Amino acid sequence: MPSQTERRASPRFLMACRVRYRVIGQDAYATFSHGKTVNMSGSGILLVTDGVLAPGRLIEVEIEWPTRLDDGVPLKMVVRGTVVRSEKRDVALAGVRIVRYDFRTAGLQPGDR
Repeated sequence: MPSQTERRASPRFLMACRVRYRVIGQDAYATFSHGKTVNMSGSGILLVTDGVLAPGRLIEVEIEWPTRLDDGVPLKMVVRGTVVRSEKRDVALAGVRIVRYDFRTAGLQPGDR
């Protein structure tokens, strides 16, 4: 159960991973923007984004996962979720509630292994 100062049901873990993301529904072929994770939990992600995202929008986020499969193949976590908050401080931040996720192989980049 969360403490009185922490209202989230799932603990957040600091995690700085590169991401690419796109808002779903604006354009069937929407281009990806780039950002990074600030923290994650089993139910949400806090992202640094290129700009302020509208709360309520559906978003797809591809996270460069920090660990690899046994044979060195990189992974990415693909998340579909809803933007629950967005703000501009020194950088633009977006809180995303995870609706569903899965892991996929990301393919080797030149120089990997």
